[in-house]
Amino acid sequence: MGDDFFNNKDFKTDYLTGLYTRDVIVDYAKHLIEKGTEFSLALVDIDNFKNVNDNYGHTVGDHVISFLANRLKDSFGNRGVVGRFGGDEFMVVIPNITEYDAVWSLLREVHKTIDGVTPPDYKTLYLTCTFGLSRCPTDANNYDALFELTDKALYRGKIKGRNCFIIYLESKHKNIQLHSADDTTISSMQMHTQVFKFLNSAPHLADGIKDLLLFLGSNLMIDHIGIQTKDGLYFSQIHTLSNTEEFESITNTFFMDNVSPSMGVYYLNDVTHLENIGQKELHEVCLKQGIKSSLYATIRYNDKVFGYIRADSTSTARIWQYKDMDLLITAANAIAMSLHYQNKTFKEL
Repeated sequence: MGDDFFNNKDFKTDYLTGLYTRDVIVDYAKHLIEKGTEFSLALVDIDNFKNVNDNYGHTVGDHVISFLANRLKDSFGNRGVVGRFGGDEFMVVIPNITEYDAVWSLLREVHKTIDGVTPPDYKTLYLTCTFGLSRCPTDANNYDALFELTDKALYRGKIKGRNCFIIYLESKHKNIQLHSADDTTISSMQMHTQVFKFLNSAPHLADGIKDLLLFLGSNLMIDHIGIQTKDGLYFSQIHTLSNTEEFESITNTFFMDNVSPSMGVYYLNDVTHLENIGQKELHEVCLKQGIKSSLYATIRYNDKVFGYIRADSTSTARIWQYKDMDLLITAANAIAMSLHYQNKTFKEL
């Protein structure tokens, strides 16, 4: 890097990846702060890494960490110093690059190099990462505050669907609250409870469904959520950060026809795969609406299907998480129960 911090010093490296250890990379960030050098601080998290360990074992997990560590180091090159922060997380210090467009271009370039990569010996793995970044002194001028903002940006990327990069902006991310594992469990329980409250407390079912979808779209950061039936699209709610201003009904029933009977859901993390399975026309329809990922949850009571909760991502190819699917499935089932007991269809609301 050409910085005096690394000159004539023997720093510890991580045994698995060969990257600098957490202590070293943190000390480097603090060193730049003391010198008054502008820099950006990034955290990089391997998406769904627990699934790798659970399904392939810890040996493969170690191989994945090492593989992505090398990929990150090569991708940043001499523009950033990469360290292993712990577990499946890396920290990157990027000196002298803090202007927003320059940071955005760099992260986009690096993100592309690890978007959907597969290690040579494990072709069935599809690896992605989420990045969170803040800038010194633009966002904060001490390490603890800077790290918290970087963590907020990373958290924002995770709840948005992972496989993306988020640059901290006070106007957008200031009020993000970081949660512990226990808080997340409680929050999940509360979210499920809220689903029924929206439907039961509204004077009219249509109002309850509209408010419920607005709640789900906002909390799960879904760019577009609505009710898709074979007849049309109802109750569309578009997130303020969506890249598309209007969504249309999708008459092609591929998504709906492929919903899993057991789970009641079908999802596609990246709609570009539609071309690979012979759905070129549907792929073009998605591109027209700016859709990069979609999920459909069946609104079914017994054998009657009323429609589907349709969730679309436009900002990135979203990796749908099981906890998000679980909540959307719960919402779909609750709506179905309400329609059944009121003997209504979406057309009649």
